[in-house]
Amino acid sequence: MRRDSGISVVAVVAVLAVLAAGGAGYFAWRNMVQLDRLQSELNTTRSGLDKARADLRKAAQDVAAASKEAKDLKVATERLSGERDAVRASMENEQATGVRLRAELALAKDQVSYLSARSSKDVVRGMPRTPASQ
Repeated sequence: MRRDSGISVVAVVAVLAVLAAGGAGYFAWRNMVQLDRLQSELNTTRSGLDKARADLRKAAQDVAAASKEAKDLKVATERLSGERDAVRASMENEQATGVRLRAELALAKDQVSYLSARSSKDVVRGMPRTPASQ
């Protein structure tokens, strides 16, 4: 019986060892499956991150281009505003000159009228009535 007992103990220990190895194998397999799933999620996350980085670089380039264009437009606006102001000042000067010349012409007409009323008719007949063409 002792011998049967020894074989039984060895058989029990062997069965327990097989069960322990099977359990360890199951846990190792489960960990491998979980590791593969996590690796897949990591790869997906990395590709998403790479895409986000590329989109960020493109957006930064677009912002830089838009900023340069805005600066160019600001310079052009300032230049055109300066030209507009210069034209406005020139027009105001020309209008003032026109007013002054009309006043001088009216004065000259009044003077000619006054002088022609005071002088003899022979002198008045010889005065030119239209401006001389040049």
